[in-house]
Order: sequence, then C-alpha cells, then structure tokens
Amino acid sequence: MTTTGTPVSNEANRSTWRTARGSLSAFLVGALVGAGLVAAALSALGPSPLATSCTFTTVGTTMTLNGDCTTDATITIPDGYTLDGSGQTITAVDPAGGHFLGAVIRNQGASMHVEDLHVTASGLSNTCDPPTPVDTRLRGILFDGASGSVTDSQVTGINQGASGCQEGNGIEARNAPYDGTHPATKAVTFDGNTVTGYQKTGILANGDVYALITNNVVTGAGLVPYIAQNGIQLGFGATGEVRGNEISGNAYTGCSNQDAARTGCIPWVSGGLLLFDIDANAVQHSANRYRDNQRNVLVVTSASLGNP
Repeated sequence: MTTTGTPVSNEANRSTWRTARGSLSAFLVGALVGAGLVAAALSALGPSPLATSCTFTTVGTTMTLNGDCTTDATITIPDGYTLDGSGQTITAVDPAGGHFLGAVIRNQGASMHVEDLHVTASGLSNTCDPPTPVDTRLRGILFDGASGSVTDSQVTGINQGASGCQEGNGIEARNAPYDGTHPATKAVTFDGNTVTGYQKTGILANGDVYALITNNVVTGAGLVPYIAQNGIQLGFGATGEVRGNEISGNAYTGCSNQDAARTGCIPWVSGGLLLFDIDANAVQHSANRYRDNQRNVLVVTSASLGNP
C-alpha cells in the first residue's frame, strides 16, 4: 500500500480512500490542509498593520528593498508591482504577544513579481493555523488568485521548528476553482530559486493555475518523523511544466508499513514531485534531478480518483 504524503489541498481535515491508476494500491488523502478560500475574501482585508523595519524605494511599479529587515505581519505587494529584493533579506518574526499569521509576502491584486529576494523566518511559534474562516497558514511567498513570477530568489526556513502543522510552504500559487475546470487560469513562473527549510512543501500550485517551475533547487529536511514533506506539488486541476529542478531530502519516517500493521498509524509517503488530482496530459515533467526522496515522483491523476 502506498500512502501519499498529505497533499496540500483545498479542504481541511478530510480522509478518503482512493484506488489509483487501476491498481490495488490505495492512496489515503488525510488531514488535508485547506487552500481554497476565494482570493477576494483575503484581498478585501487590505494590507495588515505592520511592526516592520522594512523600507522600499519605489520607482514606477518597482519596489526595491532598501536593506535587510524584519516583519511580524504580511507585506502585501500592490497590483502589478515588482518587488526587487536587491539581494537583501526579509525575516518573519512573531509579534509581541502572538504568532506570525499568513504569508510573509503576498499579492494585493491580480499580479505580482518578486526577484532577487531572500525570504526567511526566525523562531516562529509552533502554532497550527486554520484555513477557515480566514486562511492564516504560514507561507513564504503567496500568489492568491494572481499571476506573476518569483525569480532568482531564496526562500529558506519557512517553518515553526520540528512541527507537524500542515503549513509552511515556501512558494505557493493557488486559484479557485479546484475541480479541474479552468475558467480564469492564472499563470505563474518560478525560475532559478532556492527553496530550503520549508515545513510542508517547497513549491506548490493548486487549482486553476498554469505553473512553469524551472531550474529551482528544492531541499527538504531529510528523514523526519513529524511531517510528510513534498518538494514540488501541482494539485487539484493545476497545469504546467516542471523542468530542470533539483529536488532532494523529502522523506517521512514517522510510520512504516510495519508500524501501520502493528499500531494502526498512517504510513504517509513524501514525494520529491507530487502531482495530485491532475490531468496527466496537462502537466509535463522532465530533466529534474532527484536525490534522497522517499519517492521521487508520485502521480495521482484525476481519472484514477474517479473525477471527470
């Protein structure tokens, strides 16, 4: 029995057995983390009040980070703007009397671009955040209902320590609906980035998104017992291409098949590349280099799940 490593999903806390690709192997999709809130619900909140040392110089639609800085709340990028990190670092920290909520960087409108930026986190509280009614789960850079790009950047240490909370994605793009239909596809490009130290998934695209994911280095935590990491995930109708990436160090040790038979635990499996609930003809993957993953590639098509 193969049990996929908790794909980051659009509904919270559901567990279903599926038979995949006509075989007798069952794929358990459990404790799934919600990613499907309507973008407008969050965008309507507008920018969060910040306790931040981050300052920018804006010329036209380019915001250039002036130097290394910290923030205890999300920094939102105006619609159509480019955040040029100029090689500097933004570090997320917990606010006084609370914990960091949401993404470190996210879009405010229909598009956003990020380049030459280092995003990280330091000493965050191990507190699991809900996907509803407002999604406050941890991410490094989030595209919510938006097109755009992240290039030549580093996203490191987006985690809450040795945590089993199903959050902490390095770079994420999501766009409703999540049912394999494509009424208003958003296109994102993630190229030439280094993503390490993530809690759940390095690079993620879910829903009505076309993702071009190329030439990135994505490195998980290695053999860990507390969470089933995935290096790159396209899921829930996402389309695109995954090419020329180095993906390593995604392996779950918390429950083996032998442990499951003895104790009833769930033998999750981590993947270097997880393609979940997708049309196999709509996602291309080639020339990726894998190392030290529990499974290099896990593919669960929409057809195998009985979806149209």
